[in-house]
Amino acid sequence: MSRLTELIEETARRHPQRVAVEGPQGQLRYGELLESVREGAERLRAADTRTVAVTGDRGPLLVTAVLATVFSGARLLLVDPELPARRRESMVAEAGAGHVLTVGEGLRLERCGSGDGRGGPGGRGGYVFFTSGTTARPKAVLGRTDSLAHFVCWQRDRFGIGPGDRVAQLTALSFDVVLRDLFTPLVSGATLVVPPAGVAVDVGGVPRWLREAGVTVAHTVPSLASRWTSGEPEPVGPAGGGAVPAGGGARDRLRLTFLAGEPLSRAVVLRWREWFPNTRVVNLYGPTETTLAKFWREVTEPVPGVQPVGSPLPETEVRLVDGEVWLRTPHGTDGYLNAPEEQAARFVADERGGPPWYRTGDLGEWTADEELLLRGRRDLQVKINGNRVEPEGVAAVLREHPGVEDAVVVARRRADGADCLAAFHTVAGAAADPAGAPATGPGEEELRHWLGERLPAAQVPSLFVRLDRLPLLPNGKVDRGALPETDTARVGAGPEDETQRRVLDAFAEVLPAGHLDADFFALGGTSLDAAELAHRLLTGTGRRVEMSELYRLRTPRAVAERVRGRAPDRQAPIPTRPRSEQPTTTGLSPQQRRYRRVYAPRINRTWANMVALFPLPEDTSAGEVREALEATVRRQDALCAYFSEDAGGRLTQHFVTDPSVAVREVDLRRLPEEEQRRELERMRVAEANSLIDLDSWPLFRACVVRHGRRGSTLLWNVHHMVADGFSQGVLSRELTARLEGAPPPESPISYRDYIAWREREDEEELAASRRYWREVFRLPYERPLLPGLPGVEEPERGAAFQFPVPEALVERVAEFSRAQGVTAFAVYFAAYMRTVHQLFERDDLVVGTPAAGRTRAEFQNLVGNFISLVGVRHRRGEAGDFASLVRLLQERTVAAMEHQDYQYDQVMADVGAPRDDDRFPLTTVFVSLVDTPAAQAEGLRVAAHRDLGCAVKFDLMGYLRRSGEWWALDLHTRRGLLDPERLEWVRKVFLDELHGGLAE
Repeated sequence: MSRLTELIEETARRHPQRVAVEGPQGQLRYGELLESVREGAERLRAADTRTVAVTGDRGPLLVTAVLATVFSGARLLLVDPELPARRRESMVAEAGAGHVLTVGEGLRLERCGSGDGRGGPGGRGGYVFFTSGTTARPKAVLGRTDSLAHFVCWQRDRFGIGPGDRVAQLTALSFDVVLRDLFTPLVSGATLVVPPAGVAVDVGGVPRWLREAGVTVAHTVPSLASRWTSGEPEPVGPAGGGAVPAGGGARDRLRLTFLAGEPLSRAVVLRWREWFPNTRVVNLYGPTETTLAKFWREVTEPVPGVQPVGSPLPETEVRLVDGEVWLRTPHGTDGYLNAPEEQAARFVADERGGPPWYRTGDLGEWTADEELLLRGRRDLQVKINGNRVEPEGVAAVLREHPGVEDAVVVARRRADGADCLAAFHTVAGAAADPAGAPATGPGEEELRHWLGERLPAAQVPSLFVRLDRLPLLPNGKVDRGALPETDTARVGAGPEDETQRRVLDAFAEVLPAGHLDADFFALGGTSLDAAELAHRLLTGTGRRVEMSELYRLRTPRAVAERVRGRAPDRQAPIPTRPRSEQPTTTGLSPQQRRYRRVYAPRINRTWANMVALFPLPEDTSAGEVREALEATVRRQDALCAYFSEDAGGRLTQHFVTDPSVAVREVDLRRLPEEEQRRELERMRVAEANSLIDLDSWPLFRACVVRHGRRGSTLLWNVHHMVADGFSQGVLSRELTARLEGAPPPESPISYRDYIAWREREDEEELAASRRYWREVFRLPYERPLLPGLPGVEEPERGAAFQFPVPEALVERVAEFSRAQGVTAFAVYFAAYMRTVHQLFERDDLVVGTPAAGRTRAEFQNLVGNFISLVGVRHRRGEAGDFASLVRLLQERTVAAMEHQDYQYDQVMADVGAPRDDDRFPLTTVFVSLVDTPAAQAEGLRVAAHRDLGCAVKFDLMGYLRRSGEWWALDLHTRRGLLDPERLEWVRKVFLDELHGGLAE
């Protein structure tokens, strides 16, 4: 006698008069059931059968047939009569059943011609169930009754199931979970309750029956639970009796709901609890091959998306091998019947001996609470735009939408051979519409936006298909093979209308987007790219799209949909005046005022110099440069400016009306080539250390350096009050165009127009930004300062240390960025933030970063000071893990950029930060993203210390330099603050934080 039969006999002896099975056909008490089972077992033993196929209508008689087979020592095969005839025949033949025991008016035992019932390892006893077959041909699994006994005893004892409980028998007969429906109550003294036929046809039918039948324990599959509860929940009475609310409603006695067989989403849990607010929900996980469930977790507060499956049952071991879940238990099965190759591939011997490991094919990871979270199946995993995607996880998030009843996501092949995702969904409440009219539900754009705010773009399906019902297998799981075909012709195709074309053109001007479904982050987009893309979209479509929206929308297709429904941008044009009517004196622009108060509040310093080396066309002479530069200065009136200061320190800006530019020329061609390079560098450093006086024009100096055989370089130096880093590129492009005889880029306004326009800026808009920054600095902030090093000559002199990010780490950052939906800059910024927390030994830090300030199309070809500084504040411990920190910093950086018009000096005044001629006020640590020309990419691959040759004001500036696939961090500091050894320490910490963060 097996352990399972002993348990049932013991229960029957203790509770002979209790109802064991109740169904539409009547009741059987435990004493009656045991007597009938013994009679049936004797009949089966007399037939000398080894494997019995049991089939027929569910009810007390079917339970008797199942138990009789187990008590006889024969192997049990349960066959659902609702399966197609060919499928039933195949199961009987595959299992080698010698007899079929059919339940009808009575029990009919017939010999079948498919086999002698003696095949398969293990001889007599046990059971055969088939895997669900959702991803491959179903395989027969040989189960053991002693393993089944281990599980039902655990479930009985762990959840206190016993006399007085009423356990629903809802599971289809050919699904192995039916065994816990049947045997858990029968080893517990509970009553097994069988529903009437057809109860599951109507929405709400099963929940109503559960209440009416007083069921206390139920098992089911999430897909079925979702379908059964798709309508509005009905009013219920209290679990312990009492008055029933007006309108009727049975008592809710359901205290335990076990869900298994599929990933369990939060939406299913919440919907089930709307119907059964008193129930405990338990998530179970375990393949057929390891005997029912091997993991469990009670879901108290469901987390977004898929719920963890929790912790293993007693005597269950687990490994994650390359992300795949491996299970090992002495309470498993004997493996596959008639599948030796699959047996060898899936069951792996343990080096210690004993039970083998079973390779589940499920992908998993450990949560922070050391619970197992499943991430889908290896055989369902698909690559979308280079990103590995688990469709089941996408479907779980889609089910969270209040208008979606159920959903499944699968891969479909596009016309170009690449994969895309298709989402099939049903609408909540559709089947319950009393008028029979189609239920309104969320459209494709709404669902795409919903997922886009919660998932990386690679995980947002390209196709959305609404169905009346999802096709299900007999076991209640979704039948992916029965989903309708989809039209993938439009996925990955070109633009379908003018809006999509303009959006795609704007993307292509900034990033290499070749099609409508290209992902901003997969293309390597950064905050600089987002700012430029927002400008291009405004220019190309006439509609404004904020940077933060681009991070959420991510693809040209999604952006086009958003733009299509948006009113044109109503920004008034910036007023202009002809040059002859421009004032010769003005005040300062907000950026100039900020620069004066932050960088040089009382005295002019050389760190205001912006030195650059511009390559010129071959054989360019100083005279040609003078002529081109003079024409440029006449058009770029910021270069016509100089300043005067009154007794109170107030600056007035003056503009010369007839500029005559002087250009020096130095010929180095007499020197050897290496000396030419050294001399050019010496000239650059000397220029950087030579003050440019603010009170006399010009605020720039130009020198043409002749070198090599025919080369020419412009050594250019301009005061930061009248230009910024972006302006250097504007000047270089305009000079090159003029020297090559091409027309310069057009500009609809002048810098003086800009100053006048900013003097009339919208106070309402600035008020919103002021509120934002006041909230950032609501708590007091102390400026961080690095301590000075003793005995250092010229302590203000700048020192730099640039080092590359290793290629392997760059690739991991790119993968992480695509998967998390963040920019690579945000990832590096997070590692930098963790590093500077350690360097400055501060828990609360503001890291500054520059904002280009070119927020309108009119500014793009202007020389001038447009740049703003913004601060990103972070307190250690705000973000739990590295991914959370990356997202937090990205959100705060974007928000800061969107409030950049409220200048740094205004923030200083609001928080009471004093001005400082020597060190940066408010904060002294910064980070900046810099695009490096491809011709200089080789310089990013080598680590090197260097002398900047000029003074710097900040304590630490981290320039994140990128060129194609290459990234480097260039650290600038004062040599009186950080020596080479300490800078090497910063490199180690930064790379360690980056490597460790990506591994979290």
